[in-house]
Amino acid sequence: MRFLILALMSTLLAGSELTARLDRILDGVPKNGLAGVAIIDLDTNQRIFARDANKPLSLASTTKALVSAAALTHLGTKFSYRTQVVGLGPVVAGRVPGLGVIGGGDPCLDGHFADDKPSEFFLEWAATLKRQGVVAIDGDLVIDNRMTTGPIRPESYPQDQDNQQRWYSAPASGFAWNDNCIEVRVVPTRVGQAAEVQVRPRSARILVNNQARTIAGKGDKAIYVTRAMDTNTVTVSGSYSQATPWFPLAIQRDPELLAGDELRAVLAEAGITLSGTVRSGAVDRRLGPLFLVHASPLLPAMTVMNQHSQNFYGEQTLRVLGFDRFHEGSITAGAKATKDILEKLIGPLAAEITILDGSGLSYGNLGSAGAMAAVMAAMHRSPVGADYRSTLKLKDVGKAKGFVKTGTLAVATCLVGYVDAPSGRKFAFALLFNKGETRDFRWAPATREAIFRTLSDS
Repeated sequence: MRFLILALMSTLLAGSELTARLDRILDGVPKNGLAGVAIIDLDTNQRIFARDANKPLSLASTTKALVSAAALTHLGTKFSYRTQVVGLGPVVAGRVPGLGVIGGGDPCLDGHFADDKPSEFFLEWAATLKRQGVVAIDGDLVIDNRMTTGPIRPESYPQDQDNQQRWYSAPASGFAWNDNCIEVRVVPTRVGQAAEVQVRPRSARILVNNQARTIAGKGDKAIYVTRAMDTNTVTVSGSYSQATPWFPLAIQRDPELLAGDELRAVLAEAGITLSGTVRSGAVDRRLGPLFLVHASPLLPAMTVMNQHSQNFYGEQTLRVLGFDRFHEGSITAGAKATKDILEKLIGPLAAEITILDGSGLSYGNLGSAGAMAAVMAAMHRSPVGADYRSTLKLKDVGKAKGFVKTGTLAVATCLVGYVDAPSGRKFAFALLFNKGETRDFRWAPATREAIFRTLSDS
């Protein structure tokens, strides 16, 4: 009995000391700054610390932690995004009257899963078609993009040109390739002449305004490229003496058709000619043979999304959730599906969460620290808890280990996840800091790291 009493007193003292240390750190938050903190002991499932834990704050990319939790909970770890390639009629003497691609919202046809060679997927598709005897397509390449509906990017995204053209603002589509970005690189030619501008996907729908020049000696190392606000027109300027790496810009419109154009180019290189055009339309699966089904597993996709904070994966997955739950692959349906799933995980606390997109780029994605920490704790207890934790980024602090999702905007610095302390204690936490009316926001990263280290040392 004496031992139990001493152990209880030790635990209470340790908890009191931890609370005091956290209070001292948070007392340093500027008067006009906004901070929400919630910490849950995973052994007892009790909230052991809270500061403004019910105040909805901007979540930034920790929104992805919610979308991935909903996806793994609802779709399951065995789920795969599926893209079907079908004939639009029978194959006769190696010729098919058309080819259809039925998009399933797959975000993974990109360099993350092809060693930075995204055309490898289409090369494999072409090889599969050839093995089945296809040598020519006497008709159109039809892209069935009906899985996704509504705006291709959230209207709540920042609307200025700089943000709209960045890779992190790429649009969603049922059929997508290479993160729905236009990639551009410059290759020098003869000194004094225009440099060569290479673009992928290879599509006549992308117009290039080439102002780049070739020079001797030291030229520009960075590429100077912009995309027009409302079109897929890119302008490249600068002086170059060496080739640049590929530089990504978000596609402005028709991402599924640009993906189809790249597929057509790869098929042509493989010797499969297409006499028609690349267009959007409904594809009837019953018209001809199913040539292939490309499946991308969910769990690796969620790992890329959370560890690389890949916005595009979040936007695609949000629409997949909407389609799976409501047969509507829209932003609205995806947000509702995510909220419904979160409500099953954390109950009424889900009311403290607002979801406007799948990535966190919209400033209006809101959540309370209490709700975010509760999601982390609920996922810890979930049958997919270990898989969910594996998608988060390792944050190693000495003998402690953290598994976290970061979130950063001009107005928000956030961190959610787990800490495994050297003492054996395990915590779920949410640290949400918003700029508020403060002029200098440098206090937020320092406060976030101080709290994380305090938990790690507890």
